[in-house]
Amino acid sequence: MRLRRTKRRPPASAPSAVKRRPAGQRPPVERPPAYFTVAGIRLDEELDRLRALPVFAAGSLTKRRPELKVRRATTRPNRVGFAVPTEHRLQVTAYPGIRPGDVLETLLHELVHLHVGRAREAHAWHGRTFKATLAQAMDEAYGVRDVGARSTLHGAYAEAIERLRAEPQMELDLA
Repeated sequence: MRLRRTKRRPPASAPSAVKRRPAGQRPPVERPPAYFTVAGIRLDEELDRLRALPVFAAGSLTKRRPELKVRRATTRPNRVGFAVPTEHRLQVTAYPGIRPGDVLETLLHELVHLHVGRAREAHAWHGRTFKATLAQAMDEAYGVRDVGARSTLHGAYAEAIERLRAEPQMELDLA
């Protein structure tokens, strides 16, 4: 049996090879507003509002906007969001039945990861520093206090946010 000769591929260092930039150096992708809308919340606008919170004043979030991606899933995933502090980016997953409280909690949770990073303590990602910062951020952003979030699973703050959103707002008659 005779083998056919094929073209040789140029080595990766050849000038014709496509060079990719690292994630932190890629130009931002312009996306339509609908891309960022999840459960009626514009995540890009909420991200900008949350970055200005006093809890984040001493960090890089005020100076540099993180890259935000929205993933669309057909079922509720195990991981509803994640952050990569070294690349200054985060992702939130939209899924059927997601509530505004769920998406707001996830966005703020991942922003706290970008702010705190990996702490030098027990439970480096969800330890005392993370939980204290998240509690302060939830208070400043949504007025949510005294939530017994003993686990790192998403949901405890989402329930509190949903309760606060359901409360009737006071209307003032200024006429």
